[in-house]
Amino acid sequence: MDTQNYQKKQMQEAAILYYEKKYTQQEVADRMHLSRQTVSKLLNDALAENIVEIRIHNPEATCTELEKELCLRTGIKKAVVCGVSSMDEALRQMMSVRAAAAYLQDLIERGNQKIAISWGRTIQMLVGEFPDITTRNNVVFPLFGATDQEESYFLSNEIARSFADKIDAKIQYAWFPYKPDCVDDKKLFEKTSYYKRIYELWNQIDIALVGIGNRDVVQTFGRVFGYNEKCLSATGDISTHFFDGEGKFLALYENTLCASVENLRKAKQTIAVASGDGKAEAIMGALRTGVVDTLITDEYTARKVLK
Repeated sequence: MDTQNYQKKQMQEAAILYYEKKYTQQEVADRMHLSRQTVSKLLNDALAENIVEIRIHNPEATCTELEKELCLRTGIKKAVVCGVSSMDEALRQMMSVRAAAAYLQDLIERGNQKIAISWGRTIQMLVGEFPDITTRNNVVFPLFGATDQEESYFLSNEIARSFADKIDAKIQYAWFPYKPDCVDDKKLFEKTSYYKRIYELWNQIDIALVGIGNRDVVQTFGRVFGYNEKCLSATGDISTHFFDGEGKFLALYENTLCASVENLRKAKQTIAVASGDGKAEAIMGALRTGVVDTLITDEYTARKVLK
């Protein structure tokens, strides 16, 4: 009998029972009719002989791999994927928002940034989580005109003001409505000095901070702002610019006052923050539009997007 080969077979059998079948060392010993000390030696020898390989996965390394794959598969410039221990969506959103705050803080502290900010629950939460810091020569402005909605996450000027206060920046308000009553009213507002100041800033965006809405959000916008039936074919939205699953923008309306898709594309960096299983399809559609440069999300959402 080949003693060395026999011992390796014992190592393998002990390892299978211990690591795969989850037996205790004493149970392995009883099953193999050996002493517990002998089983312990077999398991140690199995590691030394590379019969068993133990790999400890670094969660940060896993997130780095997801970031690289997102960029490779979608063509975006950067992805920030935060590790989470729970599948609870509220916790995942909070962790994504905190990751976004950390990423943004470094950019904003450089100063001299024109920062355009969207609306929505995620962006409102991000503003709430952002630390109070002192910066120089930054200006914050909304990506939309004002609304008369009661929901605080639709108050574009208020969200922009809150963020400007957090970073000690200048605020430029949008003193005109997001959705005038008709196209003629829109043309009148476009002639005002208030609109022209914001329009000039929309053409010079350094950082555009946006969320990604899914089909549920699209339906909410449809009810609130009276969009036509075409919104039913939308997969999601970026700053109320609606797109389908292939990333093609849909022309759903005419009389709105907001930064255009081209404004977002021309921005030096458009950063989208989004998480949740229900957002995966919308996130992929958003990345296909070519508007988003940077995506910030959690690892579970990232995996679902990549599927």
